[in-house]
Amino acid sequence: MSVTHRIQLRFQKGNDVIDKTVVSASGSENNLDELIPIAASDLLVAWACDYSQLKSLYMVSDKDLTVETNNGSTPDDTFVLKANEPMVWTENCGLANPFTVDVTALYVTNESGVDAILRIRKLEDPTV
Repeated sequence: MSVTHRIQLRFQKGNDVIDKTVVSASGSENNLDELIPIAASDLLVAWACDYSQLKSLYMVSDKDLTVETNNGSTPDDTFVLKANEPMVWTENCGLANPFTVDVTALYVTNESGVDAILRIRKLEDPTV
């Protein structure tokens, strides 16, 4: 069964508007909606990614968070998320895959002073 993700991107300055939708389809997805409590430090969040299977990624939080992969002390990759500013990547965007190795777990730190919601939408090719 095919899964389709549509990511809508919009630029606007006055009457200058550019709307684009990036459509990616593949065989499976691995999504996450997780409450990250106040003052969480390297909170283990069970979420995995085979970086060679990644087709699209959309990661956002409603509060500032630091997300580390595989280890909270010596992470393979670190993402500093600003509140409500999504990190978006698709396989044809022209940028390198945001993950440098397979992800076995996330370690999340919340220093925002309030609970946060981390949301991840990941599209993957299970046949690779």
